[in-house]
Amino acid sequence: MGCVPWLRSKDPDLLVVKRSVRAAVVVPCVFALTHGLFSDPQVGLFGAFGAFALLLFVEFTGPPRVRIVSYGSLFVVGSCLVALGTVLSSDRVAAVVGMAVVGFVVLFTAIAAPQAAAATTAVLLTFVLPVSIAAPASAIGPRLLGWTIAAGACTAACLLVWPPPWHDELRRRLASAVAAVAALVEAWAEGQPDPGAEVALRAELARLRAQFSGTPYPPTGAASGAVALSKLVGRVEWVADNAIVLGQDHWTGGDERARAVTQQVASTLHETAALICDGDGHPVSDPARIEAVRHADKRLAELISTALDADVSSLVDDEAVERALADDAVSDAMVGDGALAAGKMARDAAGPPGPGASLDPGFHARALGYAAGIVADGALEAAGADGVIDRGIGPADRSTAHVFVHRLVSHLSPHSVWFRNAVRGAIGLTIAVAVVEVTAVQHGFWVVLGTLSVLRSNALGTGATALRAVGGTALGVVVGAAIMIAVGDHTVLLWVLLPLAVLLSGVAPTMVSFLGGQAAFTLVVVILFNIIQPVGWKVGLTRIEDVAIGCGVSVVVGFLFWPRGATTALGRALSNAFVAGSAYLSDAVDRLTMTSQHIDTAPSQQASHRAYLILDDAFRQFLAERGAKVVPLETISRLVSGSNRLRLAAFTLASLPVRGPEPGRSEVEAVAVAEAVLRDAYAASHRWYEEFAGLLSDQRDSLGAPLAHGEVLDHVLREALEDVRAQQRADRVQTTLQMLWADELLESQSQMQSDLLASADLFVRGRRRQVLV
Repeated sequence: MGCVPWLRSKDPDLLVVKRSVRAAVVVPCVFALTHGLFSDPQVGLFGAFGAFALLLFVEFTGPPRVRIVSYGSLFVVGSCLVALGTVLSSDRVAAVVGMAVVGFVVLFTAIAAPQAAAATTAVLLTFVLPVSIAAPASAIGPRLLGWTIAAGACTAACLLVWPPPWHDELRRRLASAVAAVAALVEAWAEGQPDPGAEVALRAELARLRAQFSGTPYPPTGAASGAVALSKLVGRVEWVADNAIVLGQDHWTGGDERARAVTQQVASTLHETAALICDGDGHPVSDPARIEAVRHADKRLAELISTALDADVSSLVDDEAVERALADDAVSDAMVGDGALAAGKMARDAAGPPGPGASLDPGFHARALGYAAGIVADGALEAAGADGVIDRGIGPADRSTAHVFVHRLVSHLSPHSVWFRNAVRGAIGLTIAVAVVEVTAVQHGFWVVLGTLSVLRSNALGTGATALRAVGGTALGVVVGAAIMIAVGDHTVLLWVLLPLAVLLSGVAPTMVSFLGGQAAFTLVVVILFNIIQPVGWKVGLTRIEDVAIGCGVSVVVGFLFWPRGATTALGRALSNAFVAGSAYLSDAVDRLTMTSQHIDTAPSQQASHRAYLILDDAFRQFLAERGAKVVPLETISRLVSGSNRLRLAAFTLASLPVRGPEPGRSEVEAVAVAEAVLRDAYAASHRWYEEFAGLLSDQRDSLGAPLAHGEVLDHVLREALEDVRAQQRADRVQTTLQMLWADELLESQSQMQSDLLASADLFVRGRRRQVLV
């Protein structure tokens, strides 16, 4: 294999190579400028390491305006931290306390935005470097000068030289799939069934799944835009399934309200496809496009609400209900044994039609509308639109400030992976600074940097990384010592070798290994310090000692604080999300079937929302954790998508109006029996999800197959419908219909549980394999 094919096998778009070449040119230039023009070594030190951090520790993506703002914000924050770190460096207690506060704030508030999360290491470096190298307050000026020169040169280089492309094939596949769904739905809405549209949609879904399963890491890393893309895959599959089911068995062209909702679904999905990416696969952040999707989404929600109100009103109209119930042909089609058998066959083919859908043709159109709405929400989130949260699970106030505060508060919990990592990272860095202050080791900065570079989300990973860090440092010292001996006092040769060392430090972590990256970075440090203050190979030996201390700190902290990895944390977050979503769904059913009481679903709705936020960031942490993924990303996405479906089902039922028996009239006995049986069925489903959660969180070893959809429930619902007809109880039609709708959702849950169990089995086996290795 030649050099270029080998590089492309490791770096398909050569993004890492381009970034490393750019750094190999700019870092030496910045260092030469700051070291050659200024006599104060602080200028050169902060210029060199500032350039290294800006070029190799962070890479902002997006359109130029967003990138300029991101780099400018990083410069301002970094300047403040450089000044603060310098002031605190002269006092031991202040340095330790300052590291604790700054470490936690930087790591925790990075949850605010993907750009902040991407810059975490670079931001921490701007505080770690000055606080661990003691200097008087007078050094603030030279340090800021070096940092400013580095920021100016590196920002210009990042914006003008090989800016990272912000397009990918996954976006193309998502947009194509959404457009195919829109085409199929449009054909049904126009009353022109198109078998070719369904075939095209199935082909697009197959290509989407193949692309997604072949993409182990989203193109933009762990940023929330990438996570939104991953979540969109499951959502697009869901809306596609709804569209296929609608067309196969449930479309009734004569219902004008259902037609209006379906037409708006098609329009919303067309706008959404145009927002996911343009024709060349580039992300779209055009405010006009975002506003078009927002408007279409809002219009869809209004039509769904209007259709629901109108359908319920027509069904509870006494004369209309009496006419419908007196029509034996319609009634027999709804509840007869032959129709039930045919319904079972249709469910096997394309999902459950249910008697409720027969009486209410708009039901599946509204269900399709809900699914299309969350796809639109996901596309808005992936486009970086402000204040986007899942419908029906978040706070009523969607303002950016409210969502931001709500998000931070929701993560102030030991259950949050983000909170745990912020606490652990802050404690690790604080201990490292304390070690530096107590032992007064030479070049104490490397103790803190060693801690920062190897502290990961699990103790086993930290230990393995620490060994590679020390081994890589030792290798770098050996190579550096040989170079120092060969070079001697020839400083010009060091300047010639510096770009090569920077290039290697950029490409080695991806092309070789973390150990190779540490070795290359050590070589850069040896050369830099020998240019600033020639001491030969001894600087390398000093760094081995310092990095070893930092690695030891990270290992201890990793064992003491939540010594389990991102996969285990993700399992716990998934289990909480399933339990919370199922509890929300059960409360929604209780609200519909216990009409004599007021059942408040707000607490379970909020709990489900908190669990969603924690799951979202556990998923992000899973994506960000270095090393091979022991669980396929497709498996994780299906589990996350399953928890989202639970929340949507709960929202669907919780949004329905509740109406009890008319004053002075008793409950229909068959309706009361059906209500009790339906509650019991959902309670059994909730217990299954609790056991399923135990499997995901490693609290149980196995789980039996989910319960089949009960024939008893079908029977009592049929009896309730027949009794309502016989007694001419128009006031109980709404409740009976709502129970029929809940029955359809429950059967959908039964089918989904089988898929979830298969995915959970893969997840558990992968997690246990991770522990063994």
